[in-house]
Amino acid sequence: MIAIHHHPHADFDRFPQLVRDLTNEFGPDGITAVVERFIDAEQADFYWEGRIAEMPLGPFYGAFDDEEDAGLGVAILGIFRGRYYVATCVVDAARRVCALVRVRHFGDLSSAESAFLTSG
Repeated sequence: MIAIHHHPHADFDRFPQLVRDLTNEFGPDGITAVVERFIDAEQADFYWEGRIAEMPLGPFYGAFDDEEDAGLGVAILGIFRGRYYVATCVVDAARRVCALVRVRHFGDLSSAESAFLTSG
C-alpha cells in the first residue's frame, strides 16, 4: 500500500481553492482559461497570501503614484500551484500588497529557502 502524506505547506497554496471556487461559479467548461485570467489579474495577491515566511527589505520608492511615498519591500517565501517561490513584493502602510516585483520558482523547499535567506 502506498502512503500519501499531506505536506503542511500545501495548506498555504491558494490554487486548489481558486479552481474549486471558479468552477462552482462559472462551471467546468473553459475553466483553465478562466483560472489563468484570474491569476493574471490578481497575481500579486495570490503570491502574498501564499507566503510561508517574509523578510522586510526596507523602503521601496516608486511603488506609488507619488514618488515621495515609499512602500515597504518584502521578500517572501511561499507556495502556489504546488511550486515553491521566492518573491519580492511592495506593501503599503496597511501591509496590503501593491506590487509583485520579482518571482523565482523552485522545485523544492530547500532551494527556495536558500534563495530566500540570501535575498535579504
